[in-house]
Order: sequence, then C-alpha cells, then structure tokens
Amino acid sequence: MIRDLNMQQSGAKHVYFARQMSALLKEKNIAPSPIVVAKAINKHYNSDIAKPHTVRKWLLGLTQPKSEALLLIANWLGVEPKQLIAKPTDEFIQSKRVSFEFDFTDQEVIKKYLSMTIKQKITVRLLIDAIAEKNK
Repeated sequence: MIRDLNMQQSGAKHVYFARQMSALLKEKNIAPSPIVVAKAINKHYNSDIAKPHTVRKWLLGLTQPKSEALLLIANWLGVEPKQLIAKPTDEFIQSKRVSFEFDFTDQEVIKKYLSMTIKQKITVRLLIDAIAEKNK
C-alpha cells in the first residue's frame, strides 16, 4: 500500500515535470520531440548527455531527470530548476477543479481508468492533454 502511494506520488511528480518541460519547449518554439530535444541539449553543451530514449521518458512523464541533468536542462531552458519540479500549490489545484455530471458511459470509462497501472494512466492523461490542446 505504501509502495503504491509512493509510486503515485512519484508518477505525479514525473507528469508535472513533463508538463512544465513541454510548456517551456513550446514557449521557445522547440518541438517536444525526444530527438529534437536531445539534439538541442547536446548541441548546447557540446556533448552527448541527453539520449532520445531518456528524453522520451521525461516528456511522457514516466521519469524525470536526476539532479545533475535537471540543473543542465533548467539552465538550457533559462529557468530555475524548481520551476520544473515544484509541485503545484493547493490553491492552484483547487482552481483547476471542475464539477461534472457523469452518465453511465462516463462512469464505465472512469472505472476502467482507475483499474489501469500508473504508466497507463500517465499515457491517458498525456493523450487527453494533447487532444484538449489541439482543440483550443
């Protein structure tokens, strides 16, 4: 039970990092592509510190960079590291809550979602975010 809670908290932190990084990439007109991001970071530091498969995991919210890489990414993006990893405040979370009425179909979808693994939930969230962003 405690392990599951830690995994959920860890997953939420990873998703938060992914959203923050994606937003900053968008602001800087950098495609949120693992290959594009890895090449840009490596070019900036004249090294091969970022691997596309690792960047992919960051952008999907599956993992987040270790401390050293986080500092380099923050520097590359021109932000403070805490901007990438800070958890949203309770006030922010409350302002994002919305109430809905659910029909039977919605309830079934939610039931299926709740039975998914953390990785599956993260994938669904990112997909929903992408669809919502496209519809803006």
